[in-house]
Amino acid sequence: MALLQSYSIYAKQYHPLAKLWDEDDTEVPGLLKNERNLISIDEILRPILEKDDFISSFGGTYINIFYNCVVVNTVNKSKENDLLNLTQIKPYKDFLCFRRADNSMSQIQHNFNEISLLANRLRPKKLFIYTDMKVNNNVLLIFNESVNNSEFINAIKPFNPTIIYHKGQENPPVSQNLAQSRRDVDSYDLEVRVLGGDGLLNVNTDSQCSVGFWAKSINREAFSIVTAGHCYASGDWSYYPWGSTNSSGILIGPMIFSLKDYYDFGIIPLEYGKVAPTFSIRNDDADQYKELIITGDAPVSSHNVHICKSGYTTHLTCGHVLGLNGIAPGLGDTEEFILYDLIIADFDSLFGDSGGSSFSFVSPQDLYSVVVNGIFSVIGAAIQPIDIIFKELDKRNIYYKLYIGQ
Repeated sequence: MALLQSYSIYAKQYHPLAKLWDEDDTEVPGLLKNERNLISIDEILRPILEKDDFISSFGGTYINIFYNCVVVNTVNKSKENDLLNLTQIKPYKDFLCFRRADNSMSQIQHNFNEISLLANRLRPKKLFIYTDMKVNNNVLLIFNESVNNSEFINAIKPFNPTIIYHKGQENPPVSQNLAQSRRDVDSYDLEVRVLGGDGLLNVNTDSQCSVGFWAKSINREAFSIVTAGHCYASGDWSYYPWGSTNSSGILIGPMIFSLKDYYDFGIIPLEYGKVAPTFSIRNDDADQYKELIITGDAPVSSHNVHICKSGYTTHLTCGHVLGLNGIAPGLGDTEEFILYDLIIADFDSLFGDSGGSSFSFVSPQDLYSVVVNGIFSVIGAAIQPIDIIFKELDKRNIYYKLYIGQ
C-alpha cells in the first residue's frame, strides 16, 4: 500500500485522463487502448444480450479498463456458456467478466418505461432518472431534498429504483476560477479564435453560457456555435474568455434557434467579422494539453467509459458515463420542461458551463485528439448527445455538420 501511495504522489499527471484514472501519463495510452477495444466488444455484445434468448438472463454491461474486461451482469449463470459459445462472442471470451446480478435487462427496461411514464405525468423536480449498469438498476438521483417529490417517489416504489441523494460538489479550486484565458489573437486587429468551452455573454442580460462546438452549414459557407437552448436570451452573444468579469466587446451573433423542452440546444450564427471558428477545445488550466483538437463526432454507447467537458466556470473536467437514457424533469423557469435521452456523467460542473463541449479521447497514438459527444446541458451532470442535435435540426430542414476544418 505504501508503494502504491508513493507512486500516486509522484506520478506525472498532465493529461486529463491521467488525473481521472489516477495514473501516470505513461499509462494513459495503454488504458485508452483497452477502453477503445472494450467499447468495440461491448458494441457486438449488447445487441445479442437484447435478444429473447438472453434479455431475461443478463442485466446489462459496463466497461472496466483496469480489469480489461466488459462486465456482464448475470442473473442466470446457466446461460453463460450459451453466450460464450456463440460464434460472434468466442473471439472475445477472455474479455468478458461475469458478475452476479439481481435485475435482468427485461425487468430494468420494463421498470424504466413505467417510471418514465409517471415522470411525464407527475413532473417531479430537480432530479435525474436513468439506468446505471454498474448499479444494475434504474436510478433516481435527487438534487434537492427540500423539493417535495413525494407523490412521484411513492408512485414509482413498485418499480424498485435505486434512490441516490446528490451530495453536491465543492467549488472548483481557486486557481480554476481565477485562471485567465489566453486570448487567441496575434494583434488587436486580427480575428479572435473562439474554442469549445469558451464563455458566451449575452449583451442584454449578462447571462453566461459556454461554446459547445462550431458547426458549418451544409448548403453554404456559414458558421454557427452550438450551445444549450435553455441559455436563450434576446440580443447578441459575445465572446467571454475564461476568468473574465467584463464583456470582451467581441460580438458573435444572436441565438436564432433553440429547443429547451424534450431536447436542449441552440444555434448562434456568426454574424460579425472579429471571430474565427475553430475545431479545438480549451484546456488553459493545464501545463500541457492546453488545446485539444476535434477530429470528429461520435455517440456514446457504453457505460463507465470516460467523458469530459470544457466550460466557462469549471473549465475542463472529466468523469465516467453513468447512464445513456437520462431523463431530467422539472427544468426551466416554470419547471415544466423535461429533457430526454441524456448522457448522465459524474464530472464537476456549475452554472455558466451550460452548452460547453462534451467529448472523449479516442486515439492512444494522439492524446491531443478528441471526438465531440455532445454539449453539457444540466448540472449534475447531463449531456445532450450530438447525434440527436443534428437529427433534430435535419427534421426542421436545418442542415449542419460538425466543423473540423473543412
